[in-house]
Amino acid sequence: MFLNFGLVLTFYVFLSYILRLPVARSLKLVLMVLTFASAARIWILRGIYGGLGGIECDKWLLYVTSFFQSLVIMLFLLSFFRDLAWLLSFLTGKSVGKAVRHALNGGAAALVMLGLAAVLDLAGLVGAAKVPEVRAREITVGAWPAALDGFKVAVLGDMHISKFFDAGWVGSAVDRTMAEKPEMILLPGDMVDGSVEARRDDVAPLAGLSAPYGVWACVGNHEYISQLAEWLPVFQNLGLNILYNSHVLVAPRGVPLVVAGLADLTALGPRYNLPGPDLELALEGAPDEVPVVLLEHRPVRARMNAEDKRVALQLSGHTHGGMMPILSSAVKKMNGGFVTGGYQVGGLSLFVQPGLGLWAGFPVRLFSPSEITILTIRSAAVAGGRGRSG
Repeated sequence: MFLNFGLVLTFYVFLSYILRLPVARSLKLVLMVLTFASAARIWILRGIYGGLGGIECDKWLLYVTSFFQSLVIMLFLLSFFRDLAWLLSFLTGKSVGKAVRHALNGGAAALVMLGLAAVLDLAGLVGAAKVPEVRAREITVGAWPAALDGFKVAVLGDMHISKFFDAGWVGSAVDRTMAEKPEMILLPGDMVDGSVEARRDDVAPLAGLSAPYGVWACVGNHEYISQLAEWLPVFQNLGLNILYNSHVLVAPRGVPLVVAGLADLTALGPRYNLPGPDLELALEGAPDEVPVVLLEHRPVRARMNAEDKRVALQLSGHTHGGMMPILSSAVKKMNGGFVTGGYQVGGLSLFVQPGLGLWAGFPVRLFSPSEITILTIRSAAVAGGRGRSG
């Protein structure tokens, strides 16, 4: 997949951008090779370093190769829009159209595109790498008890702890979370990238997470890729209580509340052959009259989960907020129409957390910032039945 991705990007950028450059043919061939090396970065690094896209290479190499990979992607997008503008100007058949086509094909246009691509690339890489800011959000839940109106939870999705998001980054994120004094901390999956041996020091700061009503988590697809069985006892020792098709009954402010977590769909693949998400099993033995906060890494099954009227609120991640314009539309489509923020799905309120980190194989955030979410849950009864989320 990663090789095919690199070939497609290289082919288009070569035809649409490199061939139009006013440089010697030999230089164009060199640029084509460099474009392929950048576009196929994940495939090449995996071949050298192994693992999930070669993410165990030196951190400086992750940054450098990420920059050039993203530069090719930005050039691909800009070249596509230039070609679209060229086509539209051609269809006009007027002198203005000819002038537009001439300007778009000139060397100046190529330099402008390269400069713009580099700026967008750098902004996306910086946006991905920084320690996320705290963002306060609210969501109104129809079945939420009035006595728990204003209940404050920290939602920490998609940390993707790795060499890219290392111990220093994790420690800062934990400090910012704890400064908000949440009543509960919830992690909807994709905590780690890499083996226990490689990540042991990087995950250590997670032990600093604590809240009066617990720190609860479900697993995401990257936990399976990173050897889930080895990680489960480590998570437990760090104080992350993993809910795997299971639930726990808590009583914040003396009000009973069920917190449940599901397996990820990745479990069903032939590589793992493990139990997949099973809401009925997760809620087995849970009191019928008590509202459920459900952790499921992917939001795509929210409509299915809404069929169980006990589920009041689902918290998910996986989408990384769409990461950047254009790509966010595809991410939304692949996740059932959900990409970031609050949604009402029948009687279920869904919140998709945009994530703290990213997979180091494509670390770009452009106009889709990471965040540490402090989510205040409002009762619809207190709010007068007005459903609002943000």
